[in-house]
Amino acid sequence: MSAIITKKMSSDELYGEAHPAPGMQSIAAGAFSVRPKLPSITGSRFWAAFLVFLFHASLPSDLAPFANPTIQHIYTVIVGKAGWLGVSYFFILSGFIMVWSAKDTDTVGDFYLRRFAKIYPTHFLTWLVAFLIGAVSIYQYKLWSTNLLLVNTWFNDVHYFFVGNRPSWSLCIEAMFYLSFPFLYRIMKTIPAKHDLLALLLVTTASLAVQIAIYLWAEPNKMMGAFPISQHHFWFSYIFPPARIFEFLAGMFAARLLINGRAIMLSKTASLALLVVTYIASMYIPYQFSMSVVFIIPVCLLITSFAGDDLKTRKTALNSPTSVWLGDISYAFYMVHFLVLFYFLNLTAGRKFDLAEGIGLIAVALVLSIAFAAFLYKYFEVPMMKTILAKFRERRLVSLREPS
Repeated sequence: MSAIITKKMSSDELYGEAHPAPGMQSIAAGAFSVRPKLPSITGSRFWAAFLVFLFHASLPSDLAPFANPTIQHIYTVIVGKAGWLGVSYFFILSGFIMVWSAKDTDTVGDFYLRRFAKIYPTHFLTWLVAFLIGAVSIYQYKLWSTNLLLVNTWFNDVHYFFVGNRPSWSLCIEAMFYLSFPFLYRIMKTIPAKHDLLALLLVTTASLAVQIAIYLWAEPNKMMGAFPISQHHFWFSYIFPPARIFEFLAGMFAARLLINGRAIMLSKTASLALLVVTYIASMYIPYQFSMSVVFIIPVCLLITSFAGDDLKTRKTALNSPTSVWLGDISYAFYMVHFLVLFYFLNLTAGRKFDLAEGIGLIAVALVLSIAFAAFLYKYFEVPMMKTILAKFRERRLVSLREPS
C-alpha cells in the first residue's frame, strides 16, 4: 500500500506548491483555473542560500580565509549584509509560498505534517552531524536539546543563539510561521482584497516601529563581537521569533496582491536595481535596521517580478532546469554549508591565504556544499518526505476503513 501511495505522490504534494484554490478569480494579467507553478521562485531560493554562504565565509569564526587585512576587509564589507538579506528573503518567501499554495480543502493537520516532513528530518540529520564534527559538545545538553526541539531562539542568551548547526536557528522562526499560518491565513481572508497593498505597507511600518522601540528601549549589554550590536538588541530585533513575523506577513500579502491582480509589477531589472541600492544604503544606517526591515519592500517587489516572469511564461535563467534543480536542493544546501565551512576551519587550523588561494578555498567549499546537498536531497530529504507522508496517509486510510 505505501509503495502505491508513494508513487502517486507528486512534487506539489511534497512541497505544497501550485495547488488549486476554490473561488480563485485571476492572477496578474489573466485568469487561471489553478495557480501555476512558479519555477523562478524555486530557482531564486538557491541564490538566497548562496548569500548566506558568502556571509558565513566572511566571518572570523568560520572561514575568513584571506591573509591580507585589506582584502579581507573589502570582502567582509561586500558580503557583510548578504546573510541578513538571504534570511529575510527566505522569511518573506515563506509567507508568499504559503498563501500561493494554500488550499481551502486543506486541513491544519495535513499542512503541519507536510511542513514537518519537509523541514525536520534534514534538521535532525545535520544536528547529528554537528556532534560528529565537534560543532557542539554532547555535555552542553541544555543548548543542543533546545536546538533539537527548535526553540533555542526563544532564549535571551547568546549561548543559545547559534548552537549546533548554525543555520538551524532560522528554523525556530520558520516553525513559528508554520504553526501560526493557518490562523493568520484565516484572519487575512477576512480582510477585503482591496486593502492588501495597505496591509503590506502597514505590516512593514509595524516592523519598523518595533525595531525603533527595541533600538530606543532595549537595555544594551555586551556586544555581539562579530557584529556592532549589543546581545540584547540582537536578540530582540533579529533572533526573537515574534520580531520576524512582519516579514512573513508581508510575503503573505504580496502573494495575495499577485493572486488578485493588484500587485505592483516592476521589471526584474528594476526590482534588482532597487534591492542593490537598498543593500548599499543598508551599510550607512544603524546596524539593527540593516538586518531585516530595510529589505521587506524591495524583496516583496523582487519576488513578485520573478513570479511575473513565470505567469507570462518567459524563459529566464532563474526558471531554467539547472536553476530549478539548485532551488530544489537549496534547503539541503542551506543546512550543510556551515558544516562544510566549519570542517574547513578545522582543516586549515587558523591559517590564512593569499587572494587566489582564498577564493579557491571558498570555491571548493561551495562545490562540496552543493555536492553534499544534492546527495542529501536525493537520498534523504525526498525519501523521508515521501515515507512520512505515505505512512500517515496509509494509517488514515486504514482508520477510515475500520468499522465504527
